[in-house]
Amino acid sequence: MLGFVILILSCVVAVQTKPKQETFVPFLTTQRKNRVSGSSSPATPSSTSSTGNNVSGWFTRNILQPLTGGPRIPEHTITDYFIFQMATLNDGSGSYIGLFNQWFVVSELQEVSAKDGATIAGGSGGRSGSGDVYEAQAEAQKQNAIQAKGKRDYHGAARAYVETAKLYEKSGSEFNLMEAAGAYEDAFKAYNMVQQTGPGIQCLENAARLFRKNERGGSRAAKIYTQLGDLLKTQDTRKAVEMYRESAELYKSEGDGRTLHVTIKLAESLCQLQQFQQAYTLYNDIIIPETMSQEILQYTTRDHILNAILAHLGATQADWIMLASDLTRFEELCPDFHGSAGNKALQALANAEWEQDPQAFQEACQGMNRLRSGGMPDWQVGLLLVEKKRLDEGGLL
Repeated sequence: MLGFVILILSCVVAVQTKPKQETFVPFLTTQRKNRVSGSSSPATPSSTSSTGNNVSGWFTRNILQPLTGGPRIPEHTITDYFIFQMATLNDGSGSYIGLFNQWFVVSELQEVSAKDGATIAGGSGGRSGSGDVYEAQAEAQKQNAIQAKGKRDYHGAARAYVETAKLYEKSGSEFNLMEAAGAYEDAFKAYNMVQQTGPGIQCLENAARLFRKNERGGSRAAKIYTQLGDLLKTQDTRKAVEMYRESAELYKSEGDGRTLHVTIKLAESLCQLQQFQQAYTLYNDIIIPETMSQEILQYTTRDHILNAILAHLGATQADWIMLASDLTRFEELCPDFHGSAGNKALQALANAEWEQDPQAFQEACQGMNRLRSGGMPDWQVGLLLVEKKRLDEGGLL
């Protein structure tokens, strides 16, 4: 009970003693002046660089600062959290907390030296590698992104996540490369909220690239490549094929069962591009044998056989004799295909073409169209339309 009372009293005191926001700039100005003054040290005859630093520090304190009015204060954001204030520099180089009439350093970065690395103020005062500095800057940008997302500023969040990813990449750490990939995924989600597809897709490609570099990130990269294929298949089918191909290869190398699922998507997209021979090879060599071998997928085999036969028709430049041969072969291979609606529709097409009967061919096409709730895909319509026009000039499906 006593502890609860003390906690309440502490909160009340904290609320009443919050520093005013206008006191932050004077605090930061003093902080930076002290940093410049503290950076100089007595010169020694044996240290040329130390002498140069002292001269630079003297010049900054006695010439530049009087002319410019002191160290430049970067743009910053101050957020009131009721019992304390939180100030964050917009460039991600520092964050500060205001409590009990004072401002305190939470994290603060000095400039990165190309030669010596970076000094992190507010810490041990020692030197660390530039990778540590990039990591700290990335964490600060990540907080900016989270705050922007909380305010539903998705443009700001996306940009901050992209900057976070770039900083993580610069750190050079294998772990941070995975952090960078995750930040690119978060940037995609933020861009998606404001329907900016182009930048979002670029972020996903960067995420896949980074996951692929990691020996344990293959399946994660493959999943993203599949996602990219799904996003691009109605906008840029050729690039969607590339994404599906990358995904299938990665899943295969990982021994992941999702290889088949992506290979089906790849074959369908190849048909859309009229690359029928490649599609037929995938159906014949991979998709049909694997779906037949999996009891849970056997019911889909007959649909893949129908697609395979039509893809082969396209690959052979409308060789209807070959189509009839395919029908016989697949009936023997897959009993479930024999007597199916798709088989009957294909048989009707072959018979109408053999008899050169445009009316019967049109009725067979209508039967094909009824096999799917959304009708035949465009590539099948295009194939059959060519034959229909040959049988009946100007006729439509």
